[in-house]
Amino acid sequence: MHMSEFLHKNSVGPVVPQTFEKDYGEQGFMLECGKTLPALTIRYETYGTLNADKSNVVWVCSPLTADAHVAGYYTENDKKPGWWDALIGPGKPVDTDKFFVVCSNILGGCKGTTGPASINPRTGKPYGSTFPMITIGDMVNAQRELAKGLGIDQLCCVIGGSMGGFQAMKWAIYYPDLVRRCIVIASSPRFSSQALGFEIVARDVITQDPNFNGGDYYESAHPDVGLSNARKLAHITYLSAVGMEQKFKRAQDQESRNHAVTYSTPFDLNLPLESYLRYQGAKFVDRFDANSYLHIAHATDSFDLETEYGSLEAAFKGVKAEFLNVNLSTDWLFPPHESRRITSALLNAGKVVTSLELDTQFGHDGFLIEVGDLGKAVGRFLDSKIIPTSTDTQVMPVFHDTEDFDYIGSLVKENSKVLDLGCGNGELLDYLNKKKHVEVLGIERNFKSIMDCLENDVPVIQRDLDESGISDFKDNSFDYAIINRTIQEIRDPVALLNELLRVAKRAIVTFPNFGHWTTRGSLMLRGRMPKSKELPYEWYDTPNIRVLTLKDFYTLCEKEGLKVETIHYQNEHKFSKFLTAIGLTTFGAEHVIAMVSKK
Repeated sequence: MHMSEFLHKNSVGPVVPQTFEKDYGEQGFMLECGKTLPALTIRYETYGTLNADKSNVVWVCSPLTADAHVAGYYTENDKKPGWWDALIGPGKPVDTDKFFVVCSNILGGCKGTTGPASINPRTGKPYGSTFPMITIGDMVNAQRELAKGLGIDQLCCVIGGSMGGFQAMKWAIYYPDLVRRCIVIASSPRFSSQALGFEIVARDVITQDPNFNGGDYYESAHPDVGLSNARKLAHITYLSAVGMEQKFKRAQDQESRNHAVTYSTPFDLNLPLESYLRYQGAKFVDRFDANSYLHIAHATDSFDLETEYGSLEAAFKGVKAEFLNVNLSTDWLFPPHESRRITSALLNAGKVVTSLELDTQFGHDGFLIEVGDLGKAVGRFLDSKIIPTSTDTQVMPVFHDTEDFDYIGSLVKENSKVLDLGCGNGELLDYLNKKKHVEVLGIERNFKSIMDCLENDVPVIQRDLDESGISDFKDNSFDYAIINRTIQEIRDPVALLNELLRVAKRAIVTFPNFGHWTTRGSLMLRGRMPKSKELPYEWYDTPNIRVLTLKDFYTLCEKEGLKVETIHYQNEHKFSKFLTAIGLTTFGAEHVIAMVSKK
């Protein structure tokens, strides 16, 4: 098979770039800086088919220097398809058999959309130094103009990675009635100071190139050296320390060590990293404009939701979209702790959000290179259930552990807010949502379980409770916090229990009773740690690191000033039921469900 056939065999197919043009006359297209552009030209591409009520639109916002060519190919001879082709196409996570996908070049760019290199209709010359400063908001407002031109007044989902995530958030903030779901990937509420430092240096190396000429260089030599060096610097930030070390080993092979090495300059080390960065710099100069880079970088660098709105919670106050926020483990351009601030702010603003962290060695570039787990998350979040069809029918799910679920359900009031720590596959929350009409949120660390939650349309936050806890949650933000068969796995259950009763009015705690007669019998008669349905692990692989008895639980509640409002015992053995019935609960109870509150 020819390489081009291999690359394109699962692609959306040949695509044709399209152009939107609008003349705004004397009034102009208003920018957030207060200046205007006389006209807009926007290059864009679409994939899939727009449905009758135009409700299946997925709007893709491109990263810093990408373009509208997000999927497909132009000709059979193209060496590679669009930059996110692995994610978008028939049967792929963003399924073009279901969705109508739109992606445009951003305002200020140089790939067919109005930017500094475009001809200014007012002068007949390139804008150059006269091109006004633009913002992320301007880019989104220009995309909204394109959407209007396409007759689109609702977005099933807007999705963006990196700077595209900035745009996606602005879409949800500026046009809350249009956006139903929002996916933010490898992004943050602003650039960190470290990332901003690299950006500042990149801008300086362009503007200090002797050929820059204040931005008016279109009729003379271009600032290619400065632009190339800026790109080299940027590429370092896109990678991770681990990924760079694996990709660019310093050790030369034996053949190289046995032969004299020729250096292009006295300062070369003849390292693979040097060749890579020089190649990336030269390739970038061939396809991008220095002024465009400066304007887009400035818009990115000045993006700061917290400063603009006073707080992140205030920024998201009016959004109506459900969010999926994805961060990357080795991304230091948009580090996970910065990305998580988006999740915390959305939660504390009372919005629906699912959040997860993907493990990758590729740093910030991971969202473009490794789309396996990312694709699973996006695909589950973009389940076809969010597009109503005339054939949809309501099917009640089948729930497991119905005795547990029924009793917990009896404790929870209708139309309340419920947090479940260690929610597993989300079945309990799905049950409560459908039976009691409650607003739910789960916390889970296992990726597969999170995918199951997404399958059940249960919003979930990926988090290790021992590492991160719930300290970023507002006081009294939930009516109930559930920790179901999980408290014995927590490193500091006392601290967590108190945190539960800070963020919720009541906590529902369930745990296996280690004081049960079968447990005691196993230790006394067999001299071994017990293994049963409630405690199904061997001592060496058990997640239960803080096993407790019913009496231990009562003692803890008394010590911490907690009120046990109700307690319930679940037993399978007849002898357990007998012991519990005659009052020997610590000896007889197999499984405990308790609801507690602050005294």
